[in-house]
Amino acid sequence: MDLRSGLLQMVKTEWDLMKNLTALTAAFIMTAACTQQTESRQSSLTAGEEPPSRFQSIGSCEPTAWVGLQNDAERLPPNQKLQVKMMLDNAQSFYADDNRGQCILVLQNAERIVRQHDLPS
Repeated sequence: MDLRSGLLQMVKTEWDLMKNLTALTAAFIMTAACTQQTESRQSSLTAGEEPPSRFQSIGSCEPTAWVGLQNDAERLPPNQKLQVKMMLDNAQSFYADDNRGQCILVLQNAERIVRQHDLPS
């Protein structure tokens, strides 16, 4: 009986050890995956990709949301300034037609033109 309880205790201890090691391994893998994802995100931004657009949600299609873009367009050369103005007019039409998806796409393109002008040479 003493041998049987000793073996049972040893099996239980091994089981507890395996559970703990499995949990630690899973935590380590998750941490490594999160770290790798963060590093790849940072390296993609430093590799010359543009930052995310301010115009990504339905709420960003409200006319008050693109006032800053309109103000930034004032610093553009005349031809680009006119192009952005026309794009903002199109966005306003899409907004009036309740076509928020197309409105957001137009605003993102206008934002890209303004950003390209603001990039250091």
